[in-house]
Amino acid sequence: MRKSIILTSFCVFLLLLLSAVSFASMHGLFEGYPIVKVIVDGKEIKGDVPAINFKGRTMVPVRFVSEALGADIAWDAEKETAVITTNVAGTPTPIKPAPAPAKNEHTVKDSSGKVLYSFKLNEVTEMTERNRFSDKKPAQVLLIDYTYTNIANKEDLYLGDISFKIVDSAGKIGYTYPNTPTNYPQSIPQGVTCHAQMIFGIDSKSDSVKIYFYENLFGEATATFEMPVK
Repeated sequence: MRKSIILTSFCVFLLLLLSAVSFASMHGLFEGYPIVKVIVDGKEIKGDVPAINFKGRTMVPVRFVSEALGADIAWDAEKETAVITTNVAGTPTPIKPAPAPAKNEHTVKDSSGKVLYSFKLNEVTEMTERNRFSDKKPAQVLLIDYTYTNIANKEDLYLGDISFKIVDSAGKIGYTYPNTPTNYPQSIPQGVTCHAQMIFGIDSKSDSVKIYFYENLFGEATATFEMPVK
């Protein structure tokens, strides 16, 4: 992780009170002030301008101490500002926790915990269109818009309506309905995302529905979502 520090005005020396830096006795004079020996992590460091004892305070040249500690330094002559960017070797970069899944999103993992694929249910909208050739007479026809991504599944991924079940507000199971979606699900390789839609009919008019996802078609529901009908 990199962090910038701005030192304003005619700053030539920086007072460093770090445990990694230790100071020995005087070693001659510079401009009339006692020279101070600087040791960083057990190694003496020297620069073109030495560290000095200035009226009881230890003043250390900013450049060679900063560089010894793994930082980069640049001088902005126009602003008369020294800019130090830290990138200390050996300092681990903080690991950010993985973001929590978004609402109506689910990830599928293998037995070792590796994420194979994910999907998100975007919205559920009511369709006015009816299929006049269908024997089913649903109270509502619902278009479910969703996206899925093949993250690390070895085989091409196809995620269609066979992996989902829908239940209306009366607790009745829905069924697939032969209307025409705009976006059809497709088999996709790793690293690819598919935007798709599926259509279900329900027999009880509902303001919201429950959607069940089945990772294993012959097992129990893996995830459950409750979504409003728009």
